[in-house]
Amino acid sequence: MRWKRIYIALAFASFCFAPVAKAYDYDANDFAIEVVDYVEGTGAEPFNKPDSAIGRPSLETGGAKFPEMEPVVPVYQPWLVDQLVRIGGGGQLTARFSHPVANDKNNPCGIDFIIFGNAFMTIGGENEWDFGNPEDVTVNGEVAAEPGIVSVSQDGVSWYSFETVGGPRADTFASTAGYEWDDVNDVWGKELDPTRPMDPNLSASDLAGKTVAEVIEAYDGSAGGTGFDIGTLGLDWIEYVRIEDDPDPDSSVTTEIDAIADVSCCGDYRHPFPVGDVNKDCIVDARDLALVAGSWLDCTWDCP
Repeated sequence: MRWKRIYIALAFASFCFAPVAKAYDYDANDFAIEVVDYVEGTGAEPFNKPDSAIGRPSLETGGAKFPEMEPVVPVYQPWLVDQLVRIGGGGQLTARFSHPVANDKNNPCGIDFIIFGNAFMTIGGENEWDFGNPEDVTVNGEVAAEPGIVSVSQDGVSWYSFETVGGPRADTFASTAGYEWDDVNDVWGKELDPTRPMDPNLSASDLAGKTVAEVIEAYDGSAGGTGFDIGTLGLDWIEYVRIEDDPDPDSSVTTEIDAIADVSCCGDYRHPFPVGDVNKDCIVDARDLALVAGSWLDCTWDCP
C-alpha cells in the first residue's frame, strides 16, 4: 500500500535525516562481546545470566501463552530467561566492545550506541496482541519502561554518566522490533537493523493511535532501542558501557538488558571511507577535488 508508506513518512518527518536503510549484514563485533562485571541485584533471579546481554537483540520470543517462537514487536518484547539479564535492585552490569565506539560525525542522528531492553509499548485499542496481523492492533503512546542509569568509559576505570546530562536511560523507548512488516503480502519481511538508531526526535507519544505495523514503519529500518550520544559527555570514543539499577527506593521496576550495539556508519571500524574522500563525508565528489586543488603543491617540509 504505497499511499500508506508515503503518509507515515510524512507524518514522522523530523530534523534527523538518516541514510536510506539497507539490509543488515550481521557482525558479532557490532555488539558488546563480553560482560566484565555483573553485580546481581535484588530480584534478578531467574534472569541473572549476564551473558544474555552479549550479542544481537532478540528477533523472536515465546512463552507459555505462545509456545512457538514468534517475531518480537513493540507491544510484545523478549522475556525468556536466556534472552535478557535483569540488573536487580542495587545491581549493575558492565560490558565491553571489541573496539572503540566512536563519537562519529557520520553516525545517523548523532547517536553512537544503542541499548536494547524489553520496555514495551502499551496497547490502546480493543484488540490484544496474538502474533497475528500488526495492522489490527494499535498503541496508546505510552511505554512500560524500566529505566536504568547508563555510564561509559574508555578504560573501565574512569566513568562518565549520562545522568550528568539528563539521560537518556536504558530500557526505555524505543521498544525492540525484529522484522519489517510486508503490508502487501501480509507477512513478516527482512530483519530490521539493530545498528541503525531511531530518530531521537521521535517519541512514544508521537505514535499514539498508530497500528503496530505503522509503528514499525516509523522506525525507518531500525530495530529500535535507546540511543546514546557520546559527544554529550565530551568524549571522542568509549569501549565500556555500564548499566545500573535506579536507586529510587520508590521504584518497583528494575532494568533488563538484551543487547548493546555500536551504530554503523561510513568511516567506522568496518566501513572505511572511500579512497579519495578527503573531507570524510563518505562520498568522493567535487568538494574533495576542490580541497586538493586548493592545496595543490603545498608543502610543509623542504620540498625539492
